Amino acid sequence: MSRLSNPPRPSAPAVPPPVENRLLGIICAIVTVTIWALWVVATRYAVTTRFTAVDIGLIRFVVPFLVLAPVWLKRGIWPRGLPVIPGLLIVGGSGVTYSLVVATALKFAPASHVGTLLPGIMSIWAVLIGVAVFGEKPGLIRWVGYGVIAVGIAILTALQPGEADQASVIIGYALLVGAALMWACYTHALRRSGLTAIDAAAFTGFWSFVSFAVIALFTGTTIADAPINDLLVQLLFQGVLSGVVAVVTYGIAVRNIGSTGAAAFGALTPAFAALGGVFLLGELGSISLILAVALVIAGVMIASGVASKLLRR
Repeated sequence: MSRLSNPPRPSAPAVPPPVENRLLGIICAIVTVTIWALWVVATRYAVTTRFTAVDIGLIRFVVPFLVLAPVWLKRGIWPRGLPVIPGLLIVGGSGVTYSLVVATALKFAPASHVGTLLPGIMSIWAVLIGVAVFGEKPGLIRWVGYGVIAVGIAILTALQPGEADQASVIIGYALLVGAALMWACYTHALRRSGLTAIDAAAFTGFWSFVSFAVIALFTGTTIADAPINDLLVQLLFQGVLSGVVAVVTYGIAVRNIGSTGAAAFGALTPAFAALGGVFLLGELGSISLILAVALVIAGVMIASGVASKLLRR
């Protein structure tokens, strides 16, 4: 009755959303990319010194297994409603199988090459799966971006400087193609699973650690014999930073500078990995590496739509 007798009041002006903390977002994006690149460098160092790929997997996933235990205890070791195939693709594509293949590839190929090739090949696999399986129709600009990536990959693989063992490097490249396919499958599966980043990290961490523990029962592990300093370094880079911190910082970056801004920084991973390989591991730098890194970064930004959105802004 009162609503009919009282004239409607003019609506109050909309309260503008709070100002995004862009500085925090940028810092978190840089931290995330640095962690991703250092993971490649740390894994290359580990598998070429005293650790096996199984050791790396155990170290990599024990931290998220423990730290994110409240998540998988609450949601269950298999989230309710998650179909079997997407679940297996998530665990395999970003967890146990992916980790084994990348660690093995880094035993053969330099970190600077892996950090450049992996995101480039993955983006090409992702679009091919999208077109063939889900009927996606990328526009001309995106295809141009994928073409730029392909050129960068071709330059790095065809014009690599004199490595000690060309055959070993080729084996590493072949493994990277498989690892990139796994991550592309994981990307599509995660997008359609409805899981949040934290849920996916907890789910993957649980099953990956359990899988590596079972594998270690048959293959053995050298972790107990490793110097404590080396073990702590790997726990820091593999488990704490890559397994937990990067998940959080990337989420903060997306929240504060948007997915476009976060993806733009993410495209810098090849450059950071190449710098880490050259300056931290003493790998051989070359003009072809610099050119490949530049082309892959540009191609990823074009293909993902980041470049056009940033130009419109």
